[in-house]
Amino acid sequence: MYHTDSLYIIPPPGDDLGELTRWEHSRLVRRMLDGAWEQDLQNRVAREVGRERADAWGVAKTTSMPLVSICRETAALYLTEPEVRVGDTPIYGPFAQAITASGLWPRMPRFQAMTIGLRECAWRVSVLPTGEIQYRPVFPDLMICEAMDDQPDVPHSVKELRYRDDYGWCYDYLCIEASDPASPLYRVLQVSTGADISIEVLGGDFSGANYPYRRSDGTPILPYVLYHAESLGDRLWNWRGNWETVQACLNNGVLTTYLNHCIRDASHPQRYTLDCAFVGAIPAGMDSFSQRVEVIADPAVIMRAESTQEGRQPMIGQFQAGANPVELEGVISSIANRIAIDAGLPPADIQRMGGTARSGYAIALSNEGKRAAARRYAPVFRRADEQLMSTTAVLYNRATGSALPELGYQITYKDLPLSPEELQARRANVIELMGAGLLSRTRAYMELNPGMTEASAVNELARIDAERLRMSIP
Repeated sequence: MYHTDSLYIIPPPGDDLGELTRWEHSRLVRRMLDGAWEQDLQNRVAREVGRERADAWGVAKTTSMPLVSICRETAALYLTEPEVRVGDTPIYGPFAQAITASGLWPRMPRFQAMTIGLRECAWRVSVLPTGEIQYRPVFPDLMICEAMDDQPDVPHSVKELRYRDDYGWCYDYLCIEASDPASPLYRVLQVSTGADISIEVLGGDFSGANYPYRRSDGTPILPYVLYHAESLGDRLWNWRGNWETVQACLNNGVLTTYLNHCIRDASHPQRYTLDCAFVGAIPAGMDSFSQRVEVIADPAVIMRAESTQEGRQPMIGQFQAGANPVELEGVISSIANRIAIDAGLPPADIQRMGGTARSGYAIALSNEGKRAAARRYAPVFRRADEQLMSTTAVLYNRATGSALPELGYQITYKDLPLSPEELQARRANVIELMGAGLLSRTRAYMELNPGMTEASAVNELARIDAERLRMSIP
């Protein structure tokens, strides 16, 4: 079984130089998001300062990674479980229960963070005959896709790289050609030989008329749903979308390593001696000139010394500390904060969590900042979420024989709950606007219930009015 963090299993390169470059960058970002980037940082330190100085600095310090904070803090769209509807009716019954049991929504905050960092990420959907729904994340460094001509950001062909114990690296190859939608492909190809091993792995031929992923009208679909962190609709992959942030975070890791080196080795005065030997430092029977002798001294140690030359005055002195860790830490923290701002976090929404106002090691967004980030990502993620629900319904129908609607799914995201102070301020503002005649009851209800559609607000207000009328009748 292949695990994504297995260091001894290395996927083969892409089909061409462009794919190879994209894969390598995406793997770097994924290592950074997974906390497995120590060797990458060690290599960057050696490139920046040379191997000898890198050895003197010690182990690269991966204790600060602004990219993780940026992705985690802006992935606020699913902190409250969204509502799934078909038209104005929320989904219910075994289908809704199966989605809940799959753990999709609790996994979405992490998935969104990975999508923001990698710029793209995908779910592969499968449904067992028992009705159990499974969602498996597929990362862009394990995919080769081709897009539709009229929808450059939507794949019609997917090669997913998977490791199979008996066959090594293989492609799950699924393709729906626009010119021939009646003959979709589903094959398993061995990467090393190019052999078609579909029969051995899948247990049969599932291409053409046997293709299993179809709507009720027979239209073939892919069991993959590709998410974009942002999409202009002009390309399938936008993997360079955060190139500057990734490079800045690696450079910040170099500076953090240097800070640790300075605290350890240069934050106290450097001592020196002339014509002086420390007692116990020179081996018995050997004079001070026959061998170079060093004494590793700690600032808390008091050393006893004696003169090496009769009649000469020994000297013991010290230089000032080589670095000021407080000032250096302030510079590095400022750089980390600037990385976050350059990545798109509004400065007014950033709150620092830590002992000092200059601490940049735990950059966090205020609740309002998280709500703003959720609203920013909602349009592009809604499109993929609604496609995911539609794809799930299609596969659920095929697996269980159900007759669920296969189109028309709508996602309503919910804002983070307001604090008592925020709620009071919003309520007072809405009431004031209504009193001035600047806001309708419907819009006011929508303001107090973020994420609600206008039709739902009208229905809720009608229900409230009907209940009031019923309660007023003696």
